[in-house]
Order: sequence, then C-alpha cells, then structure tokens
Amino acid sequence: MDPNVHSGDHSGNASDDEVQRIVAQGPHGAIAVAGVAAVVVLAIWIGFYFLVFVPRGVIH
Repeated sequence: MDPNVHSGDHSGNASDDEVQRIVAQGPHGAIAVAGVAAVVVLAIWIGFYFLVFVPRGVIH
C-alpha cells in the first residue's frame, strides 16, 4: 500500500482546490492532540499534588 495514494485520488496528486478545501478546515486534529496532552499533564499534576504534597503536610 502506497502512503502517497489516497482512496479518492489514485493519481497521487491533489488539485489546488482540494488542498485549499482541506487547509480551510483548520488544524482540528492538532488541537485535539494538544488538548488531550494538556488534560494528561493536568491530571498528573493533580495526582502528584494529592498523593505526594498533601500527605506530607505543612513543612515548618
């Protein structure tokens, strides 16, 4: 299977109109990946806070 050949385009070349249509839709996938990464980082931070820092208590 050739990764350069798409199911709707067997020649391997996309027309300018098709490229413009795809670009106009925006980077939804990249935004979704960034959002998931941010949620994972926040969850890890909250986990460390409640499982490490809170049990230690106040340091005098």
